[in-house]
Amino acid sequence: MIFISAGHNSKSKKVKADPGAVANGYKEGDLTIEFRDLVCKELDALKAPYITDADEETLAMYLQRIKTGPGSVVIEYHFDAASNPAATGTTGLIEIEADRLDKAFAKELTESTAAILGIRNRGVLDEGQSHRGRLGLMREDGIICLVELGFITNKSDLDRYFANKQLLARRHAEIIVKYENIIP
Repeated sequence: MIFISAGHNSKSKKVKADPGAVANGYKEGDLTIEFRDLVCKELDALKAPYITDADEETLAMYLQRIKTGPGSVVIEYHFDAASNPAATGTTGLIEIEADRLDKAFAKELTESTAAILGIRNRGVLDEGQSHRGRLGLMREDGIICLVELGFITNKSDLDRYFANKQLLARRHAEIIVKYENIIP
């Protein structure tokens, strides 16, 4: 089963809204919800079943609700932020104990994102190399990746995202389905 989530619930009216980073007139949560929904439309076109987070739940609520397993593909979208507006690129985050499938999945996602958006590929890092150290999403079972699509604080990254988001969503859906089909 595919589990896909937006990193922030900026549109929530019932639980505390989490906009994520805010820069260049955009909320990270709005962008990640938009991209999650674009990928879901592409998954629908590929007739791939999935479960998504709800805009009215926190990450903890989502993680409590979903039932992942060894054959699951778990992906979450974010935008990175930096005090330097020139910081650019995409990153894939995986669990510290990631296996070869987690690494390959994250590598394909970051390579395709960098190529389609024409931004730097910052590579694949384990969660211990992230600013948080440990990420709740990484405690799930299956092939897991948290993707930082680009920097919300970099206007060029955002412009490239807006110009290519449909193509990027299509490619991500194809990669997700590929990995979902690896372990029946």
